[in-house]
Amino acid sequence: MGIQVSRDITLGDLVAAVTEEATPLTRNKRKLDRLVFYILQDLFRRCRVRFKNHRNGVIPTAKLKQRRRKKNLPMARKWPGLAVGLLVCMSTVAASAGAPGDQLKQSIEQIQKILADSSLKGEAKAAQRRSQLKDAVHKRFDFEAMAARSLGAQWQKRTDAEKKKFVQLFTELLESAYLGRLEEYDGEKVRFVGERQDKDFAEVNTKVLTKKGEEFSLDYRLASRNGDWKVTDVIIEQISLVNNYRSQFSRVLARSSFEELVQAMKEKKLSAGGA
Repeated sequence: MGIQVSRDITLGDLVAAVTEEATPLTRNKRKLDRLVFYILQDLFRRCRVRFKNHRNGVIPTAKLKQRRRKKNLPMARKWPGLAVGLLVCMSTVAASAGAPGDQLKQSIEQIQKILADSSLKGEAKAAQRRSQLKDAVHKRFDFEAMAARSLGAQWQKRTDAEKKKFVQLFTELLESAYLGRLEEYDGEKVRFVGERQDKDFAEVNTKVLTKKGEEFSLDYRLASRNGDWKVTDVIIEQISLVNNYRSQFSRVLARSSFEELVQAMKEKKLSAGGA
């Protein structure tokens, strides 16, 4: 979520901010309440929370953990090329993993099979290979939910036609950024380190070990869609793919219009790496 919690903030303000960001994901009040609870639970798990005296009572304050040292920042900057590309690297998932992890593993194995297929090797087969990779990614990623969250409160202001077009452009933006990366897998090792599930929402946690011996976290957030678990965000070292796009979209909307944002997306002027 794009919630800033490094300043003093009341719990009510925090709940309101999280609810605003989560609203585009569902119109069901009960599911929305569960999602807000899940996000807040995750937020406080990732943050160091303390309380201080205040003349009007006790106000909870939170300060984000600084989990990366300066020497690891170059790896953090590489996350755009890894966020979806490293999906193919998770060669094993613990046997005890639940449905979210199992389904994620199935998609990974399908992608690995495509990349290993000798009949799809070479530039001459690039179009066919990428078409199959695209199908495999689409089966596991919920691009509509990711697009809605990246647009934030603006999502509800758009017409059905505008939403449909925005999702199409958002999907093309991700495809343009990542399909090539899927073909660049170079033997990185990935450890499955955890999985949490809260009704219709889950998070699968992994650690990626590069050939240089550097390790960083790669987490997948998923939501259940009629029993099928879909990826709704990818987080590398606490850097969210959705939030990264949302920051860029917000900057464009702040200085221009929705139409200008759509045009920028068409021209691929926005990147997963940030402006």
